[in-house]
Amino acid sequence: MFAVFKREFLSYFRNPVGWVAISLIGLISGYYFTKMLTATVSNVDISQEIDFLRSFFIILIPIITMRLFAEEKRNGTDVLLYTMPFSMKSAVLGKFLAAISLQALMLLCVFFHMIVTIALSGFVSPAAWGAIFAYMVLAALFISIGMLTSAMTENQIMSAVCCFVILLFLNMLSSIAASLSEMFKSFLKFTHLFGLSDSAIYSAGENLRKAIVWFDPYDKTSCFTSGVFKIVPLIFCLSFTFVFSYITYRVLEKKRWSQS
Repeated sequence: MFAVFKREFLSYFRNPVGWVAISLIGLISGYYFTKMLTATVSNVDISQEIDFLRSFFIILIPIITMRLFAEEKRNGTDVLLYTMPFSMKSAVLGKFLAAISLQALMLLCVFFHMIVTIALSGFVSPAAWGAIFAYMVLAALFISIGMLTSAMTENQIMSAVCCFVILLFLNMLSSIAASLSEMFKSFLKFTHLFGLSDSAIYSAGENLRKAIVWFDPYDKTSCFTSGVFKIVPLIFCLSFTFVFSYITYRVLEKKRWSQS
């Protein structure tokens, strides 16, 4: 596993992907931090900066993960991966740790901003640490999705596009839930289905919205950015991270046996 991790992590810096990702996050976070700092140091809120950075997951995660397994296919080294003496679980875990380590490396600029804030007599709230925790938990979940798309697609571009679409959908899930709820309520009112009262129709629409939003990882982890730790959102994200990683393992294991 360590050999896979080392090779994959170092490969990010042998091509532009790692440097571009780190530079992009550094520029974006630097701009946002400077904008807060120019107003007044008391206006600096690191948690807001991290929340702002999370909005770029839909771009960064596909770029980081598209090459994890699709690159092996492009280079023709996927056969070597399937015939290596280590287990496929080690390969999946090693590549996952490489991608999440790169994400952690990107946050170094945020820690630098924390130091600057404290040096200027500013205050770093506990919510900032919660936002960092939420950032990494979401990054782990989205990386597992990106790994799966990379394992299931034939090239890097297709992997990136599929991952982008999924993450965009998750990013818009709350808005989609609200729209579907309104459409459902309008449908019930127009058709008089089940003869429900207005209050019952409203409750049905709200229940539909809540059921959809339950799957929204951004909504689930919002408590962390408020400085409140809850175990349920953590279990939710880690469980789905495990599920997507396991599916990736099964996909690769199936291909491995087809090669033998």
